Amino acid sequence: MKEIRDYKSRIACLADAATGKIEILYKKHKTIMTIPVGGIVRIEREDVVTIIERSEEKFLIERITKTV
Repeated sequence: MKEIRDYKSRIACLADAATGKIEILYKKHKTIMTIPVGGIVRIEREDVVTIIERSEEKFLIERITKTV
C-alpha cells in the first residue's frame, strides 16, 4: 500500500494500484473500497480535495484547494 497525500501533505489514503484497493482513515473511521480501472474517488477534508483515478497500472492524483 502506498501513501497518497493531499494538498497540505497530510495522508489522504493508502492505495494499491495493482488491486485498486483504497483505505481511508479519518477520525477513527476506516473506509475500505476497491475501485475499477477508470474509476474515480474524491476525498474532501476541510478546504482540500484529493481526486484519485485508477488507470491500468497506477493511480492518477489531482490535489486542489476549495475556494470560498
